[in-house]
Amino acid sequence: MATVVRGRATDIEKGSDFSYAATTNGPMAIKDQIAAFRVDNKPVVFRTRTFPSIKEGDEVVAAGSIKNGTLHAIALRNASTGANYSPPLTMAIVLASLLAVLGLMSLGIGLGYIILPIAAFVFFRIYTVSQAAAAVKT
Repeated sequence: MATVVRGRATDIEKGSDFSYAATTNGPMAIKDQIAAFRVDNKPVVFRTRTFPSIKEGDEVVAAGSIKNGTLHAIALRNASTGANYSPPLTMAIVLASLLAVLGLMSLGIGLGYIILPIAAFVFFRIYTVSQAAAAVKT
């Protein structure tokens, strides 16, 4: 279950970070946008591909996991504007489903014992993100 914080956003800082993904043409840089702020004096960090629209004093709801006293938000809702921010799940669901089918088909040669745990992990992450997204909508 995701930890949820609600309250006014203060001390908003925005920045960016680069991560890299492997492609057939070599590594590709992916720019992540990071919003760090406080909600009722609790530190929150939200990482996404686009900057969330948050201003000082906006009423926000954030859900995620707490690491070292900081909430690493998976989903975010700006209650002042009604904007919701969470990762899209469609491609992750397709990937996990394909991995599960491939894992089941390759159990006979033993490869499925490696692929099925990966599919289970992806399904678990999908569940975590969907729970966080549902928590900020209420």
